[in-house]
Amino acid sequence: MTGKSDFRELTRALYQVVSAPPEQRDWDAIRHYYHPQARLVRTGLNPDGSPFVSVFTLDAYIENVRQVLEDVSFSEVEVAQESVVFGNVARLTSVYEYTRRTATQTVRGRGVNFFTLVHDAGEWRIMSIVWDNERPGLSLSPEVYSPRAAS
Repeated sequence: MTGKSDFRELTRALYQVVSAPPEQRDWDAIRHYYHPQARLVRTGLNPDGSPFVSVFTLDAYIENVRQVLEDVSFSEVEVAQESVVFGNVARLTSVYEYTRRTATQTVRGRGVNFFTLVHDAGEWRIMSIVWDNERPGLSLSPEVYSPRAAS
């Protein structure tokens, strides 16, 4: 990848892998996008309303996704993206919509992935992804989410 225009390729590949059926998720196809020391950080609220932060290495995240989405049909698609590049660092904001289906329930929602990328060994690599989803009391504002396509 050479810069901003290639960030869409990166996010498209990541969303495609997580959206595949469990037995078809090809994690090895996206490993090269991650720095070896990358961290993935899930945030949200516990059932009692207190905030949580879960920090994963890539391998720990993959194992978590395997468990959490084992019997779930899940899809995630990017609907907006913004990036800022300064030298060998980049910040990428990726707004997504998701659908999560179980045998008894379908849940749709939106959220934001905040990526930190580093230019390392001639490639842009993910150093971190931190995300959260909309919920009661937390909605994407027009400044963060606009209907511009992420194609």
